[in-house]
Amino acid sequence: MMALPACSPEGEVVSESLAKSLPLNPQQKLNLEKLVDTFLPESGTKGAVSLNVHHFLDKLLANCFPEDQQTFFVKGLDMLENKAEQIYASSFSSLGTLEREAVLGEIDDEDFPEEKQFFDFAKEQTILAYTSSEYFLTNFTNYEMIPGNYDGCVDVPEIPYKI
Repeated sequence: MMALPACSPEGEVVSESLAKSLPLNPQQKLNLEKLVDTFLPESGTKGAVSLNVHHFLDKLLANCFPEDQQTFFVKGLDMLENKAEQIYASSFSSLGTLEREAVLGEIDDEDFPEEKQFFDFAKEQTILAYTSSEYFLTNFTNYEMIPGNYDGCVDVPEIPYKI
């Protein structure tokens, strides 16, 4: 029974996901998506949203960072929303690209260390997620799945190598 849980007499077994997500409301999820889109927009190459960087960050933060860092990030998304409301009287997710860049420029200020810390952390994690993607590694680096090659039939030299 342990090897085949689907064959249990109780019927259907509900399995829990191994990876958890951040406790984000729909507006925070949208803000996260627009945040990564503002940092790495679609251009001649794929952008962060088309590579699902926002989903990756959600899973990465929820599963690999301590709870205080997760709380800090969620509060930072709320702070981003509040800043957009103050400046443009509109939600961050409904702003155009130039307006979102202006809001990010406002929080990238040394005079407000908590806002600056959120900006730096979000930017760093977005770039990490993008540069870790298969798309980036195979198209922009000399990434080889298995580096080097194997030569099985090579003659052994009579004179040993000198080191």
